Amino acid sequence: MEVGRSQRDIVYAAVFVSPAERAAETVAWFLRGAGQQLPLMHSVVPGLVGKDPSEGSPQGMATGMRSLLEQIPDEGRGLAISHTPFVERAALGLTGHEVEPMGECEGLLITLRDDGEIEVEELRLPGSSAR
Repeated sequence: MEVGRSQRDIVYAAVFVSPAERAAETVAWFLRGAGQQLPLMHSVVPGLVGKDPSEGSPQGMATGMRSLLEQIPDEGRGLAISHTPFVERAALGLTGHEVEPMGECEGLLITLRDDGEIEVEELRLPGSSAR
């Protein structure tokens, strides 16, 4: 809930979660902390837990993330809840660079620019050893 509270100024137009029960619980606590309701655009996405034809390969995860990004309305923000190692595989597929394993409540900020390029920023907790 604390992570959600830190995001109170951000309104999410879309929420995507993996099929794992803990992902649904995480997004519920996150949105509750942010003081937000589940947006109309929300879905369970099997690919967020590697259940896709590529079995969660970096390229498959990147393709899945691009597909989710394209569903978010212009100027909107989306929230996707996944798991390690799939978050790291998505970063590798999108950027070609490996990231250190994510800890609890850590993730990626993925931005689809107007020119189609993707920016990936690691979101780490203070004091995290990964950088």
